[in-house]
Order: sequence, then C-alpha cells, then structure tokens
Amino acid sequence: MDLPDSDPARLEATLRQFSWINRLLTGARRLLERTVLEDIRRRPGPCTLLDVGAGGADLALWLARRAPSLSITCLDHDPRAADYARRRCAGVERIRVRLGSAAELERLDGFDYVFANHFLHHLQDAQVAPTVAAMLGRARRLLVITDLLRSPASYFWYALFAGVFLHGSFAAYDGLLSIRRGFLPEELSALLACAAPEGRLEVRREPPGRVVVIGRPE
Repeated sequence: MDLPDSDPARLEATLRQFSWINRLLTGARRLLERTVLEDIRRRPGPCTLLDVGAGGADLALWLARRAPSLSITCLDHDPRAADYARRRCAGVERIRVRLGSAAELERLDGFDYVFANHFLHHLQDAQVAPTVAAMLGRARRLLVITDLLRSPASYFWYALFAGVFLHGSFAAYDGLLSIRRGFLPEELSALLACAAPEGRLEVRREPPGRVVVIGRPE
C-alpha cells in the first residue's frame, strides 16, 4: 500500500479496515485510555496531541470523542492517506490533518502528547533512535508509541484473521509483512539506548502482541 501507484480503491479499503483492526486487535485504545486519557483527566483544560503516521485518523476521531478538551494534529507522509483522513475528519474542528514525514518533527511546535501506532517498523534501524528522540522532544507531558511484536504467534493469528476477514485490500499482505518487520522488546531497547537520557524511555511488551514505548519529558 505504500507504493505511490497502488490501487486507490484497495488503499481506501485498507484504511477502512485499519479502523476495526485497531479496535479489535491492536489494544491501542486501551493503551491510550491508560496513558493519555488518564493524564487528561488529572489535568483539566485544553491540551494537544500529535498523531504520527495517523493513516485514516480512526484513533484521532476516537480520541476526539473521548476527550472534548483535546485538539489533535494528524501527521502522515502519504498524500492519499492524508486526503482520506481529511475527508473522514471533515467537520471535526479539533482535528487537523497535516501532510508530512517524521523528518519534519523537529520543525513542529510542541504538543502535550505525542502518539504513534504501528509507525516505527516502517523505519530503518538507524532512523529509530533519532525519530523517537525528536518525538520525545515535541512532547511536553507524555510520549506513547505502540508497535508490533515479532513472533510466530502474532504471525499465525493475524494470518488466520486476515484470511477470513480482510479481503479486497492490502491489509492482509501488509500486516504480515509488518509483523516480520516488528520488534522484540530487547531489540527496541537497544535501538533506543542513545535516544534519551536513562530513565526517560520505558520499553515493554503488552498483549496482544505489542511492544510499547512510554516516554516522559524532563
């Protein structure tokens, strides 16, 4: 789906399917509930979030419904995904969709929260630490990253699910490829060793089949 000449109809079907993949399989909503939304409840008042690699903006829309005080900027490098997200978010004043890559992070203003779902595995290993460092540098309160755990179990269960439910899109093939590009917690910890001072980044494994990074600014 990342190829610029990929079929537009299959691409949009993929973005639609990501919405319920995130709802059913990724645990992203539960993670955001325990981190970002819990923090917002402790600190009333307007706040902001940057969603890096936001895709179709399904998680941004869910967050906007859950947190009326939250304004969200969705960042994605793919103009087709950004266009789809803009159409989905039309009329939601608190969501802004911006076309751009992670290389632009250091030029963005700060946000209270920075979030990324299934984003890091798209990077080369050498890009992971500087990208996460830039994301942490934009976060005033909290950085939350969730990505794929590379494991035979993840691959098997996703292949089974995709074979039954994910038709007419790139979600089945791309999802299995993404799992193969995923991380073990110790691998991601090693990649991030130079991304921030000790103690500011926590890497942990979470069900179902996820590796999570929690970053706390100074």
